[in-house]
Amino acid sequence: MAWRKPDASADGGKTSVPGGLDSTFFGSSIPVVIRRAVPLMHAEAGSVEEILAKALALLKDRGAENQLINSDEQGTIFTALQLILSTAIRSRTKASVVEKDLKSMNVPEQVVVSLVNMLKKERMELESRSLTNRTRFPRLEDLQWRADVAISSSSLLRVFRPCILMQISLSDGRIKTFDVPVDQFHQLRYNVAKVLRDMQELERHPIMRIADEASKKTFEEK
Repeated sequence: MAWRKPDASADGGKTSVPGGLDSTFFGSSIPVVIRRAVPLMHAEAGSVEEILAKALALLKDRGAENQLINSDEQGTIFTALQLILSTAIRSRTKASVVEKDLKSMNVPEQVVVSLVNMLKKERMELESRSLTNRTRFPRLEDLQWRADVAISSSSLLRVFRPCILMQISLSDGRIKTFDVPVDQFHQLRYNVAKVLRDMQELERHPIMRIADEASKKTFEEK
C-alpha cells in the first residue's frame, strides 16, 4: 500500500505531539523520541510502512543485523516505532487503547492503522518472545537431594551426625551442591507444604475466578 504525504494545511497543522498529554500507555510522560518522531512520520509518510516492517523484524530477531536505515530521520522513526510496539507488548495494553493514545499524540492515521493491525496479528508471538528474552535471574531447573551421615571428623572419632546433601541445576547450566542441616531441611519441607496449601486456598477463592474471567475477556479483546 502506497501512503500519500499528508497536507499539513488540511489537518490544521496537527503534525506534532500536543502538550498536556499526561496519561498514555507510556505512562505519565511521552518519551522524547516519540515527540521527535511524530512530525517526521508526517514528512516521511511514504517510507514509514517499510520502517515499521523493519521494527517488527527487530522485535522478532529476524535479520536484525540487516535493518539498514537510510537517514537520521528514518532512524528516529524506526526507534519510535520499535518503542511503541515493545511498550505495548510489555505492558499488555489493549489494541484499542494503543489506537486511542496514538491518535491523541497526532500519529498519522495510516501509521496508526498499520501499527494496530500489526499488533493484533503479531501479539501472541511478540509477547512470547518478550517473556523469553527478558532479563532475569537463572531459574531452578532441577533439584536432587540425599541423606548423608558424618561418621567422624578431624576432632571427633565418632560423630554420626546426619545431614542433607542438596544439588540444584540452574537454567544457565550451573550446578550448585551444598549441605543442609536436618532441622533446616524439615523447615524447608514445612514452608513448601504451607505455600502449596496457601496457593490451593487462593485458587479456590471466588475473587480468583472473577479475576480469571476478567483476564480471559481482556485477552479476547486484544
